[in-house]
Amino acid sequence: MKKRLAFLVFLFFFASAAWVTQYGPAQAEVITLKALTAWPKNSAEGNTSLDFFLESVEKQVAQKYPGELKINLIGGPEVVKITDQVEAAKTGMVDIVHTTNAYYVHLLPEADAMKLSNLTPWEERASGAWVYYNDLHEKKLGLYFIGRIGTDLPFALYLNKPIKTADLKGFNIRVSPMYLQLVKGLGGNPVVIPPTEVYTALERNVVDGYGWPTIGIREWGWEKHTKYIVVPSFYSGPHPMVMNLKTWNGLPQKFKDVLNQAAKEAEKRTVAFYHEQETKEMALLKQAGLQVIELPPAEKEKFLKVADEEGWKDILAKCPETGPKLRELLTKKK
Repeated sequence: MKKRLAFLVFLFFFASAAWVTQYGPAQAEVITLKALTAWPKNSAEGNTSLDFFLESVEKQVAQKYPGELKINLIGGPEVVKITDQVEAAKTGMVDIVHTTNAYYVHLLPEADAMKLSNLTPWEERASGAWVYYNDLHEKKLGLYFIGRIGTDLPFALYLNKPIKTADLKGFNIRVSPMYLQLVKGLGGNPVVIPPTEVYTALERNVVDGYGWPTIGIREWGWEKHTKYIVVPSFYSGPHPMVMNLKTWNGLPQKFKDVLNQAAKEAEKRTVAFYHEQETKEMALLKQAGLQVIELPPAEKEKFLKVADEEGWKDILAKCPETGPKLRELLTKKK
């Protein structure tokens, strides 16, 4: 009996060894996350920050957990409308969305305050702003706030008529919700049209100018019908990245650590990259014939004060309970 038992034990281990030799050790289950971006492929102002994030994830996974985690970028606006993408993450249609705050203020009005921050993304993590934003995303949308991945690019005012003061009276300015209140505060007449119609509006003098980040107008050809860039620049173009909360909660801790680390690395790489690109872009716009209008110190101060006050007035009106806390967390201490 003992010999028979010993033989069976030997046979079991022999068979196990043969299986491992033939098939290898059991493979870990691969987790694949579906991601969307708000920007078309090759966008100069959008997907660089996403690329930095994905590169960091891939590098970490390759070094520590090869083949166990993949992020599948399924596309951009051609797949899901930009204003519907965060809703797609909320419902679980996709797992991750890389977007800009303006595209989901209808779902989370507090997201609009990101543009008013005078802190870097890593300073926001230190101030408690990231934690507060994550809490808002979780409770109101069922999303995890991965981070404000980019771009920290400020907006600029581009005009076809010169100004000497912080005054836009008599100017028709193309606006988005991002800086509508600023244009009103400076006395301008806001004109709401989509970016696809700005070129024709400039060509036909329907508008006298527009606001846009300090990089990107050459992609649309607008520099051909623009004469001036006003200094100072204002606000910032935040690119938050969010994730379905149920998916996030279901991830092993090691992959949560990977995504958080990738966000922190991408934030710093993105800010450095775009600051360098901003300098190059200004030189190219000057070569294209645009002139820089630098407002006098007192007018510059007035311009920035109106931008800040009008921006926060709007946020506090829309978010009376959460606005004051956001203002505290997003304002650099003097």
